[in-house]
Amino acid sequence: MVIYVSPNKDSEGATYDPLLKEVLTGNRNLFLTGRAGTGKTTLLKRILRATGDKSVVLAPTGLAAVNAGGQTIHSFFKFPPRLLDAADVKKMRNQRLVKTMETLVVDEISMVRSDMLQTMSDMLRLNRNDKRPFGGVRVILSGDLHQLPPIVESEVEPILHDRYGGPWFFLSQAFKDGAFRLAALKHVFRQEDERFLNVLNALRNGRLGPEEEQTLKERVSSRSPAEASETHIVLTPNNAAAWRINQQRLDEIAGVPTSYECASDGQFDERSFPTDAILDLKVGARVMLIKNDPEGRWVNGSIGTIEALGESSVFVKIDGETYRIAPQAWEKYRYDFNSDNKSVSRTVVGSFKQLPLRLAYAVTIHKSQGMTLDNVYIDFDNGMFAHGQAYVAFSRCRTLEGLELSRELRPRDIIIDRTAFAFGQLNTIANTDDYLLADMQGEAFKLE
Repeated sequence: MVIYVSPNKDSEGATYDPLLKEVLTGNRNLFLTGRAGTGKTTLLKRILRATGDKSVVLAPTGLAAVNAGGQTIHSFFKFPPRLLDAADVKKMRNQRLVKTMETLVVDEISMVRSDMLQTMSDMLRLNRNDKRPFGGVRVILSGDLHQLPPIVESEVEPILHDRYGGPWFFLSQAFKDGAFRLAALKHVFRQEDERFLNVLNALRNGRLGPEEEQTLKERVSSRSPAEASETHIVLTPNNAAAWRINQQRLDEIAGVPTSYECASDGQFDERSFPTDAILDLKVGARVMLIKNDPEGRWVNGSIGTIEALGESSVFVKIDGETYRIAPQAWEKYRYDFNSDNKSVSRTVVGSFKQLPLRLAYAVTIHKSQGMTLDNVYIDFDNGMFAHGQAYVAFSRCRTLEGLELSRELRPRDIIIDRTAFAFGQLNTIANTDDYLLADMQGEAFKLE
């Protein structure tokens, strides 16, 4: 069965209210997906608020887990950092927790490999003594197959192809047996310009027509990345290039930088730090806010300028208003069984406290994931090198007018994994509707 709904578009809440009701009143496994800027994160948070203390939130990387407010898959299941197989399916110490949980949410599912999702299902089946997929736990997978791909070592890739047909999570037998429903969000909140939406859709599908190619040619800049960083955020595939531009622009500002050191505690790996452990800032430096303000004065991705530097806090001018920015805490969690009320409890096991800022002259495309930016300069550097990388970079920008390119887009910059592309084809249809809710069967979507 397929349901199309086109409610009032005044807000993300109004747009997806019928879908939220459908999700919360049903008990089917769900694959929540959608293009960049369609509100996946907002809807997922609403689902989590409603599912209460019987839910567990996991993610494939430390940073993704911090952003989702959950735990990494590896730490929850105690998986070793290697290819997983049947020998890794074992009894868990936290069996009471596993038996109590009713909903498992996995964010950034596009980064989860087939062997991992299969082993997750097998572990839950064993430890819940339930032969159904995922041991009967309701599973909600959230992510976009056209964005971040799974990381696969060269020696592991042929094994995954032999066992599953490839590294993508949807190739696992657990996914095929899980009778997942597709919830594909359609309404793009980030961009409104039809020409730009056409370009993004073409990039997503890997097929640019003459009109889209001409549109992008008009966005090629005569400025270098360093010059463009005066007015735009430079997005680059290269970590070293982003660091070099940020450091160069900071060095150009007169005076000695003030250093702000983080405070980290417990189980918080350095690779999961959301910003620099030692953050060097100067008055006049351009910075990006990397955490939403509870009062709504700024969001993750807002740009400002340092007005003054205090001992532990700084003053940042954002959209004409100056605000005091104090250190904020990010927390790492662990799920436990609460014996008092027989529920799932979430315990803080590590924290990272730092100013919620990073220099905003340049950022890697990978770290720009989830951001919405007004002015973007895409520095192709030596070219894109990963599936979906070009689409992620272009889709960060709100408008065509705010977009500049270091050179013309080349065919080799558009890297598409055909397996993921073929699986996600249903996401491109009926894009005038706000969302699509459909049954999936086997390896393909089926419309009844």
